[in-house]
Amino acid sequence: MRIAFTKIPESMDVEKFMLSAHENLFLMGLNGTHFDLVCRHLLETIQPLGVKEEIINEAISVIAPLRDIFVQGEAKTTASAKQEKKNAENEQFLLHRLGGDAALTAAVDEFYNRLISDTALSYFFEGVPMDALKEHQHKFMRLAFTEIPEDTDVEKLMYAKHYDLFYKGLNEDHFDAVAGHFVNTLQHLGVEQALIDEAVGVVAPLRVVFERGSEKRKAEMLVTEALQITEEKALAEYSQESVLVAEE
Repeated sequence: MRIAFTKIPESMDVEKFMLSAHENLFLMGLNGTHFDLVCRHLLETIQPLGVKEEIINEAISVIAPLRDIFVQGEAKTTASAKQEKKNAENEQFLLHRLGGDAALTAAVDEFYNRLISDTALSYFFEGVPMDALKEHQHKFMRLAFTEIPEDTDVEKLMYAKHYDLFYKGLNEDHFDAVAGHFVNTLQHLGVEQALIDEAVGVVAPLRVVFERGSEKRKAEMLVTEALQITEEKALAEYSQESVLVAEE
């Protein structure tokens, strides 16, 4: 107060000084509301001492601007606490334990090198920009190995993403082959077997999407074939009737 009510040195950063001096208190929850309470107690202290109103007002005008520092301190501390909590949560995610985004990028690169080298799978990647495909895979794995939002229907998402491929013959056998390359990729990169097993546990339930997708594709093809046969039969009957009418 002596400094505040005399002359603050030009070299003094009041905001920085106040934030530092109250750092531990911000961690305990100090905020703008507490600043208001302190100011009220200050007024209640000096008013009974007979201090003139104009001097009290002048003192308040010196102190009042400091409130923003307490609001700022609370905000910074809250943000820092949230970040620490997020970091702690991230450390629990499989992605972090696998090595983070850098390790995931390396895995995706190696993974797709193996996929396009497999003649049983390379057919599905013809004409597809590999950079875009890798970026999509990176995003999907990052989602799968962290925390999938509750409003995300993973099966529906996977079916939609592979819809066209089901019509190229994609099925659960291809899923098994891809999963095998995924495991081999992680082993190649030196990932611990326990983590590989955990990653497989996340991916394996998606096999049913490829089973259903393949079955649905076969059913739709049978319907299409049946409709085509019916149409050809009807056309043939119409042609025969036309001939009979012409002969008459």
